[in-house]
Amino acid sequence: MLVKNEGQLVSLEGILNEHVDLQVVESAILDAAKSAGGGAVSLDLSKVSRANSSGLLQWLRMTKRIKNPLNYVRTPVWLVEQFNMIDEFFDGHISVESVYAHFYCPDTDTSETHLLKLGVEVPIQDQYKTFHLKMSSSDGKELEPDFDERSYFHFIARHLSKAVSGT
Repeated sequence: MLVKNEGQLVSLEGILNEHVDLQVVESAILDAAKSAGGGAVSLDLSKVSRANSSGLLQWLRMTKRIKNPLNYVRTPVWLVEQFNMIDEFFDGHISVESVYAHFYCPDTDTSETHLLKLGVEVPIQDQYKTFHLKMSSSDGKELEPDFDERSYFHFIARHLSKAVSGT
């Protein structure tokens, strides 16, 4: 796995599995924590294509050891799905700033992926039963979520106090 440390941002690229040396990742996060001066370290996993259960388990163990606040940015769809299944992602000082989501355009029969900022495009709510996300393509055509909003944003409702950066 490729690990890039850019000040308070740690970006990862590759596959998160049992072969990844998470000591390298942890060292990068701890270095970024020094740059952050006690503030949150941003984690960008948008270029991590997938993870298996062994990689996720090692990841959760690593994040529990880190005492510095962690803020997920540009969160890929596969990780949002994990957020909704595994409560342990939100142990400690964890927040989420932005997530990717898939959309479908019925007018053009195409799909698009958009980055959504929590608290901006996605309001912070204690439930999403009646929530409907309205998005448009770059050419102004209406997009439909290619996911169930109630399920996809459930982690926000379940971890409301920790889901948004800065709260």
